[in-house]
Amino acid sequence: MMRSPLLRAPLAWVLAVVFATGACSERLDTGATCPVLCPGQTLDILDTVLADIVAVDSAIGGFPFQGTESPMLLASRGDTLDVRVIVRFDTLTRVWAPVGDTARPITYLDSLALRVQLLKTAVKLPATAFLDAFDVTDTTAVDSLPSQLTPRFTAAQLLGTVQVDSAGFGDSLTVRIPLDTAKFRAILADSGRPLRIGLRIRAAGSVAVQVRASESGANGPVLRYRVAPDSIVAAKTVLPSSKTPTAPEGLRSEYADYSYVVRAPAVDAPARLLVGGLPGRRTYIRFALPRWLTDSVAVLSARLELVQDPLRALDPARTVKVRGQLVLAGFAMTDLSRAARLLAPAGTAISDSIVTAAGDSGTVQLEMNGAIRQWRTVNGASPFPTAIVLRPDVDGTDSPGVRFFSAEAPAGLRPRLRISYVPAIRYGRP
Repeated sequence: MMRSPLLRAPLAWVLAVVFATGACSERLDTGATCPVLCPGQTLDILDTVLADIVAVDSAIGGFPFQGTESPMLLASRGDTLDVRVIVRFDTLTRVWAPVGDTARPITYLDSLALRVQLLKTAVKLPATAFLDAFDVTDTTAVDSLPSQLTPRFTAAQLLGTVQVDSAGFGDSLTVRIPLDTAKFRAILADSGRPLRIGLRIRAAGSVAVQVRASESGANGPVLRYRVAPDSIVAAKTVLPSSKTPTAPEGLRSEYADYSYVVRAPAVDAPARLLVGGLPGRRTYIRFALPRWLTDSVAVLSARLELVQDPLRALDPARTVKVRGQLVLAGFAMTDLSRAARLLAPAGTAISDSIVTAAGDSGTVQLEMNGAIRQWRTVNGASPFPTAIVLRPDVDGTDSPGVRFFSAEAPAGLRPRLRISYVPAIRYGRP
């Protein structure tokens, strides 16, 4: 990728420092032995801590978009965490055609089951768990909302249950949930009625697994049933599909299957920034950098220092990797939620990450030197906002999150930049 002279400038200055230092035979405090390159100049490496350098910081929810989770979390951890999965079958096969005959409504049903593939999480599996499937269909409700969905998980709406044992559960396990044939026959008889299945997992203790989403193709959820006693007639296979919402265009396909949070630990607090967790969050930080830092010096090292506030309600010892990514949204973008999605690829300018446990406290650091170079200015003008987003490796598919103090916290707890730099070097005779 071609870089503009503006973006190459910091590297040129650092090379100038290296050459000047070498030409002076490692003496940085005099130019007597090197009258052209070092005319009496000193070459000091300066250190400073920049406090109150955050212009805007905010924790933003809604990551990932509902329906784009892959895989989908399914968890039951007492009164702490409850996450369920919805699989929509808005288009069902209601007729079949015997060989050499015309199509007719399905009246015979056998081997009716929903097949899903489960994945292990970091939470230890109990010896036995149960996976329940419910008919949560209600086309009059906004059934992407927990308040609308959760009341449908009742005994009267139960379609089927399967026992899941940890024995034989490797990294993944494909399970088949037998469904109530009589209830499904009534669904097929109701022309145009969709079937939306809610999955809930339960155990004597905590349990958490992940479910392969429809984006996984053949490993995603599948509804299968036989429509004739003759084995020559192939079983019907129905894949997840959704007819709503109708706008914006393309969104309906995302709702073929998704997870939703019924209950999660309370992690919001004043003057705090959140990364990860459930529902998933990212943190947006825009810096108010002094002009001399981006205009007039060669930055050798820049570290963002954040003070971590421990989260101990759930998996406090679990480690979370927090990445920093440059925001590419322009100055005209005022919607921080959208800006937090318009990011440079991971590893661009910021290759460092923060690895910490959810329950830890103290100061953590993120190397920001590459970002400072990208934010070089000419006469104080920057090509795009000096902003980053802190995010987990994967949004919204696991429970741990981390929390940091924001710019609204007491002075000693606020984000700050620790800078090592060299003043601009002038060449030639004074």
